[in-house]
Amino acid sequence: MRPVGRLGVGIELVGRHVEVKALAAALERAAVGRPTGVLLAGDAGVGKSRLVAEASERAAAAGFTVLVGRCLDTGESALPYLPFTEIVGALAAARPELVAEHTALRHLLPGGFRRTEQRPGEHRELGQLQVFDAVLSALADLTSTDPALVVVEDLHWADRSSRDLLVFLLSRLTGQRLVVLATYRSDDLHRRHPLRGVLSELVRLPAVERLDLSPLDQTEALRLVRLLAAGTLSEAALHTAARRSEGNAFFAEELVSASADGMPHGLAEVLVARVEGLPPATQRVLRIASVAGRRVRHDQLAAVSGLDVDELEQALRDAATHHVLVAEESSPTSGDTYLFRHELLREAIYHELLPGERSRLHAAYAALLAELPPGTGNRAAELAHHAMAGHDLPLALAASVQAANEANEREAPAEMLQHAERAIELWSAVPDAERVAGVDEGTLTRWAAWGASATGDPDRGIALGRRALELAEERGDPFLTSSIARRYTLRLLELAGREREALAAAERALAVVADKPPGEHLAWAHAVLARTLLRLDRLTDAAREARAVLDVTGTMPDEASAMASAKAYALTVLASCDEYNGDAESARARLRKAKPLARSSGNLSVELRVYYIGGISLLDAGRLDEAVDEFAAGEARAAATGLTWSADGLDLRVAHVIARFLRGDWDSAEAAAEIAGESVSAVVATRLSAAGMLPAVARGRFEPAERRLAELREFESVDEQVILFVGQAGGEAALWQGRPERAAELLSQALDALASGPFADFAPQLGRIMLDSLAIGAEADLVAVGRKPVAEATRAARALLADAERTARDGMPRAGELGPEGLAWLCRARAELTRVEGRSDPQAWSEVVEAFGYEAGAPGTAPGPPRGYRQAQALLRRAEARLAAGAAHAAAGPVEADLRTALEIAERLGAGPLERAVLAMAERAGLRLRDAEPARPTGPDPLTPRERSVLALVAEGGTNRQVGQALFISEKTVSVHLSRVMAKLGAASRTEAVTIAYSRGLLTAPRVGG
Repeated sequence: MRPVGRLGVGIELVGRHVEVKALAAALERAAVGRPTGVLLAGDAGVGKSRLVAEASERAAAAGFTVLVGRCLDTGESALPYLPFTEIVGALAAARPELVAEHTALRHLLPGGFRRTEQRPGEHRELGQLQVFDAVLSALADLTSTDPALVVVEDLHWADRSSRDLLVFLLSRLTGQRLVVLATYRSDDLHRRHPLRGVLSELVRLPAVERLDLSPLDQTEALRLVRLLAAGTLSEAALHTAARRSEGNAFFAEELVSASADGMPHGLAEVLVARVEGLPPATQRVLRIASVAGRRVRHDQLAAVSGLDVDELEQALRDAATHHVLVAEESSPTSGDTYLFRHELLREAIYHELLPGERSRLHAAYAALLAELPPGTGNRAAELAHHAMAGHDLPLALAASVQAANEANEREAPAEMLQHAERAIELWSAVPDAERVAGVDEGTLTRWAAWGASATGDPDRGIALGRRALELAEERGDPFLTSSIARRYTLRLLELAGREREALAAAERALAVVADKPPGEHLAWAHAVLARTLLRLDRLTDAAREARAVLDVTGTMPDEASAMASAKAYALTVLASCDEYNGDAESARARLRKAKPLARSSGNLSVELRVYYIGGISLLDAGRLDEAVDEFAAGEARAAATGLTWSADGLDLRVAHVIARFLRGDWDSAEAAAEIAGESVSAVVATRLSAAGMLPAVARGRFEPAERRLAELREFESVDEQVILFVGQAGGEAALWQGRPERAAELLSQALDALASGPFADFAPQLGRIMLDSLAIGAEADLVAVGRKPVAEATRAARALLADAERTARDGMPRAGELGPEGLAWLCRARAELTRVEGRSDPQAWSEVVEAFGYEAGAPGTAPGPPRGYRQAQALLRRAEARLAAGAAHAAAGPVEADLRTALEIAERLGAGPLERAVLAMAERAGLRLRDAEPARPTGPDPLTPRERSVLALVAEGGTNRQVGQALFISEKTVSVHLSRVMAKLGAASRTEAVTIAYSRGLLTAPRVGG
């Protein structure tokens, strides 16, 4: 059959001038190496596909390679990477050498991935990253010769893996000559739709823009209806159709098409009326086709319908003529296929089916799919869906297990979880389920538990892990029970407040193998118990269990990977115990020994743990540069192995953000805390975003920071890091904005949260010292503005100082003596008390400046000039104290020196609130710190401080390499910053960007001779 075009095909595009201009601009930018992601949103039928067709035609005419992938509503089938399978298939046809060069793309080709005996959950994290990187690399290679337009249609139906891959691509748009255009139905995004969270992060990416396609206005709608009708309707009918379409292009087409049978009052009535007007045989074929999904194969229709060739072709011809089905070009893999011209049309037909008719047709499709050989396309996922809907539970169970395996082989943990959970639900309803499924229930539950954890749902993973442990104990296999109990323990440790449950599980893991000969199960049982005891601050017991690991592994060669990883794990526990006992050098010596053991064992989790413990040791000692290097190395290892968002990878990234912030590298701290472009769990997003609030508040981005902080407070988290970061950022934001009452309230809430709930039984967290110090500062501000009596504020401040000193004495975690950061905050708390009492002491603030000296260099070295953020704050307070003591004239030199140094630090860091406070203090003191105010940009400043630094060096003639050397960043990173600058300023070149920046006051002219 030759395809029959839809009613609107061939007519000109009506309206959409703004959207066409925006897409044309994106194509022009991509042609010169400035990639763009475009999210095209609109209600169903509003005209997204027509606009995509227009963009595709323009791109093809401009020499672009156009690759299109479509998402389909596959119900429960959960076909992973469906749009990218289509895109890679088209790429294979156009540029087969690119697909051949990137072998991981075989996962996205039907039947192209190699089957293995590997089960879900067995070290699969790296595979998905390889698939993602292969797609990105192939597109980069493609666009090195010709620009490309990649289209993903109907993103609202995308599976989890496709969403993750799209996010990966959009977050890595750097210098490719590429436009990625994704469309989705905005009216389909209900409150809990999985796409909502992804979109909220994507729109924050600098290279991504969103176009909202609104309905056509009345004039445009009438013009569209007139073109569609082509003279077949009266003027009155045209106006009626235009009015009832409400600017929706699809509605307009349907209304015009149905006009001969009378005007229905709603779209559903229009759709049903259209179908009911077709011959009975055609209606029957459409009902059968609707059960298959949006797309249906000719051979399947023939088999299920039972019609002879002539009857079936006549029915299909009628359906195509009336624009219900569109015939697609035949392909070697699927043969002749037909597509419903709109999903809403298919849904309307499907919902008209009687329940018995629906289940019978699903069963018929299931029978057809069951005859296909395993591995054919997405046979298992489709078979599971149809068998379930057709009430063939044994077949649904077997197919679900197979679909879980196939999803795992395609590195799609979300779909693997969906299929595994459906199989678990069917288990009790299917006689002899283990024989039917080919696996036991415990194995299936372990798959699901791994899938839940891998997709960022720790609570669900814990529940499934608990069930897996119960099933293992029922089998009576001590080694299996111990293994699952250990995994269950580690999952429990990922969430605060579950330590007691984790201890019971860890003790169970050891108990069942305690009487067995020495081996990996016994070694690992001791190791996991040691880690759990350490988490509970039971240091002596933890060290005992860790030494037991060394006793067991001492009888085995280190070459045995399981033994080597258990030994490395035990060494990390002993290193932590050494730290707490004040022997940091012994701790680091153990970690140096653990690192090669962990690497050689191949246990990535243990290896990342070694990096994290080592970095924390250096951070606690105030050795910021070394700590940053250690965290960076661990984070790079996590990224290279696909474990960035694992529990250990997250710990490394959060610690890296904090270390960078403390060191004053705020640009990279904010970049590392940015999760836009990553699909992560709420736990990950909350903790990392909370850490990123510290530089955001310090730079004065109060409005977005407060919105995010409010969201974080609503998140029901018992994560002590989140409590600390949110309390600190919220308190400091309120203080900078002159709201000391609010600051005191937020800091009090954080202190209470750290002493209640799951933390009540633990030693106080050392972060309390910082919160106490800020809270005393809030009391001082309340006194300064006359909102609290001195006596009342002093009582509150002394109670807070007592809490800080008690925490310094008894708090955990700690390394023998309190580290430099804790000592510095304690020193500041004491200095803040002098402000509360009305006797702000310059000497006390001098001690604070010195205490925070680790920000400027390694502790123990000769003190250098102040250069850290907290030092600058202390300099401001010292100047204030000297002025309050009446020394404005006698100490003008020291006051001016303090304020100038504080201003220089604030300007370098981009600490706007501190800069304004310093200038205000200087004005009160009658000091002029600037000869002339620099030119200020008109309107909001679109550039980050790092982007401005890069552009300033480019303005002076620096190459990317020279700029990178000056700023200690890579040449590639310089290129990324420049791409973002040009995108923000609307510039087509480096020179144009510099010119625009000068004209807008974003850069000041260089000094003569500078």
